[in-house]
Amino acid sequence: MATPPRRNPYTVLGVPPTASDARVTAAFRRLVRTLHPDASPDDGPDQPGAREELDRVVAAYALLHDPQRRAAYDAAHARPAARPRPVLRTDPLDEPPLRAGPVRVEPLRDLRRRGR
Repeated sequence: MATPPRRNPYTVLGVPPTASDARVTAAFRRLVRTLHPDASPDDGPDQPGAREELDRVVAAYALLHDPQRRAAYDAAHARPAARPRPVLRTDPLDEPPLRAGPVRVEPLRDLRRRGR
């Protein structure tokens, strides 16, 4: 059995999370054609990281190809619902009116006594 992908399987295959099964399969086949050692025998098996990348692609496809495993992965890695961003008010006319209430006015001499 293939090892689990180390990265997001959608990123490994280069497809969005909303991709159909046919698109996932097409991306897998395209990547296998380019990464498989038999595809370019001149490069040889010594190409650094080629085997690991092929293993990641196979593991990502194994996860996304199975509907149950894909649903479980999507549920476990679902992004939390975005919180609404606060509205920045730039026009002062959009501001709510200030509430009018009792205003305390202190005589100037009282402010001097308090040290203000």
